[in-house]
Amino acid sequence: MPNFQTLSSDLHSEIRVDESKLTATFAKFHLVNVEVKEAVQASCEYPLFFSKAANNQYWTVSALCGLALQENVFETQGAWLAHFTPLSLKTLPFTLSFENSTDQPDTLLDMDSPAVSQNTGETLFLSSKRPTAYLDNKKKLLSERVSAMQQTAALLNQVSEMELIQPVDLIIEYADNTQQRVGGLATVNEQRLHNLSSDEMALLHQKGLLNVLFNVLGSIFQVNRIIRLHNTKFPSRAVKNVKFETSKS
Repeated sequence: MPNFQTLSSDLHSEIRVDESKLTATFAKFHLVNVEVKEAVQASCEYPLFFSKAANNQYWTVSALCGLALQENVFETQGAWLAHFTPLSLKTLPFTLSFENSTDQPDTLLDMDSPAVSQNTGETLFLSSKRPTAYLDNKKKLLSERVSAMQQTAALLNQVSEMELIQPVDLIIEYADNTQQRVGGLATVNEQRLHNLSSDEMALLHQKGLLNVLFNVLGSIFQVNRIIRLHNTKFPSRAVKNVKFETSKS
């Protein structure tokens, strides 16, 4: 579990962040949040699905990076095999808290991150207690991600209202002939998409969503890449196939 502390020049002046060790953090995410503005590029790397946020109040886009909890097949021996890294990973080991203010959120640092150190890596504060260029860049990424998350929530609310989100289960078939069902994911309701009126299609195009939806659909073929990477990383639990089944949930 993360151990977040509110970032302070008084408390964290000696703290460093070793970016080369962040991949060890990535390794624990089998689902990675992707914002709508990143979806087209991300679809070239990962299979993309819709999933509900932790509070179950709004839809997000998630990249499937592993077939089991806390398993990310794009991480291997400290190396990151993906060419595109979503904002949700780039901002680590930092996050924002809006608990005290919605206008000026607190920056939090995960003190238990493998990248946090007192010996190696990027310093966070100058002797004047002002943020370093490294920390300023991280804060810019955090701000960018907040704006992107708000945009994603609003746009996917539109997609949901148009009944374009279809829950789906993954049926994982292992080489030893056992199966595992994974729920909680959704994809584009392809039949509904093809039956949209010209006005509805124009609206999606205007909002930049039409291209995103087609790329989410096309990204399903990246599951084959997940299988290959999984079998290389976890040969004792080799997967021979992953099927998709429409869910009523």
